[in-house]
Amino acid sequence: MLLVVLALVLALVVFPVIAIWWYVHMIDENIAMRNAEAEAALSGPEPNSDGAFYALLMGSDKRSNKESGRSDSIMLVRVDPKRAQADIISIPRDMMVNISGGVSKINAAYSYGGAAGAIRAVSKFAGVPITHYMEVGFSQMVALVDELGGITVNVPESFSGGNGGESLKAGTQTLNGEQTLVFTRERYKVQGGDFSRAQAQRIVLTAIINKILDQPVTKWPDLVRQFSKGLSTDLSVTDFLSIGQKFYGKSVTLNTAGCPSYAFEQDGVSYVGVEYEEWQDMMRRTDAGLGPKSTIDIPEPQASNKKLGAASNAESPKDYKELVNKSLNSNSVIGNE
Repeated sequence: MLLVVLALVLALVVFPVIAIWWYVHMIDENIAMRNAEAEAALSGPEPNSDGAFYALLMGSDKRSNKESGRSDSIMLVRVDPKRAQADIISIPRDMMVNISGGVSKINAAYSYGGAAGAIRAVSKFAGVPITHYMEVGFSQMVALVDELGGITVNVPESFSGGNGGESLKAGTQTLNGEQTLVFTRERYKVQGGDFSRAQAQRIVLTAIINKILDQPVTKWPDLVRQFSKGLSTDLSVTDFLSIGQKFYGKSVTLNTAGCPSYAFEQDGVSYVGVEYEEWQDMMRRTDAGLGPKSTIDIPEPQASNKKLGAASNAESPKDYKELVNKSLNSNSVIGNE
């Protein structure tokens, strides 16, 4: 009789627990950053932040784990569980900044210093502590989007003969994984170039998040498994599920924006410059939980915070109004979703 009871305990309790532990451990092994320097560059959230925190999301173009890739997409994300809100802000990869005492583009921080370099550069540019880091391979998005049954997006403009000769028409439509990849990579056949690509990536990220939150919780493990294949992060599976549960079942607000910026050329090199006043205003609104494009009055704690959006490592011209007008005329500005 004792053996029968023991067998039942093993079948009903021990084996499932071991299976779950193995499953979670396997995914954690896939996504583990394994980078002590990068983890050291991360900070805790600001005191009295009500649980809100900033994360750096890097999109890499690497096709395999053997490649180092480039930081083709840089997004600063403020996650606010209390408000069930996430603010996603693109920072142009060609932003002119100072890295190790020299003028460079902000995506060079990743090339020179890896994840730690990127974390430090973006934290200094935005004037906020970065608590978490995620690096996503865009080519790995295909399986995740297909697992979700596609995502519905509003493509801002038609283009033909883009990546791999692919084309998309403007308008609201459901994209599969391969079409999503085409949309997020295209920058040569669209008016805004790299600015348009950053906009497309924000649109896609928003659609993916919304689609995931619409799925039953029972499907989340499979989605986490798919997502983990192209992900490197300091977060564990338990962390992801914990954050997700705080948003699940709520009316979630997703705000997206591009860092106010413009394209210009200096010494024969193409750069992106920051609109200093507008960027500081955007970061103050974001930090206050108002959303990056809000027009509501900024609360005093953020309004008087000189660090927010200070772009202290930016090297683009301080007198930028005329350069912005010139960039506007050439369509080289970040669009709005």
